[in-house]
Amino acid sequence: MESASSGVPESERTVTTPVPVSPNPDDVHKHLDLIQAVITRMSAASSNSKSWLLPVVTAAYGFALIQYEPGVARLGIGATVLFMYMDVNYLRQEKRYRRLYKAVSGGESLSRFSLDPDEVTTVPTNGEDCGTWAPKWMRKYLPGNACWTSWSIFPFYLPVVGVGVYLAW
Repeated sequence: MESASSGVPESERTVTTPVPVSPNPDDVHKHLDLIQAVITRMSAASSNSKSWLLPVVTAAYGFALIQYEPGVARLGIGATVLFMYMDVNYLRQEKRYRRLYKAVSGGESLSRFSLDPDEVTTVPTNGEDCGTWAPKWMRKYLPGNACWTSWSIFPFYLPVVGVGVYLAW
């Protein structure tokens, strides 16, 4: 009863299963460094968006106040909403990469040196993900309520929009 392809009797063949190779600690450390660099860039971009918003809105609101131009105040509100949307997306991405960092440090099996947060299979805990209220096809573009109401978004942008609304009407 020999196998025609290998010449080894079927009774003497052994089946081997691949043994998972534990990742090299230096590779894991480098992977975590790469993820942390992405998180740091997201945080810096969020801070920069706030830094750029203030002079733009100050100029728009100042002009609207001095010249009694509610249309310019509305432009300031539009700029604020645009910057807020960018900032919320930075926060959403930062949270996704924090989840990836947690998965890599916890030993979850991912592609080597992957920077794709969609590879994480663990379910996010409360506050770890922004969630969403939007339909599935819009989730890529609209972060959920947890991001919009974050302590770094809502308390900063709400007063700026409020001043614009006051000046516009």
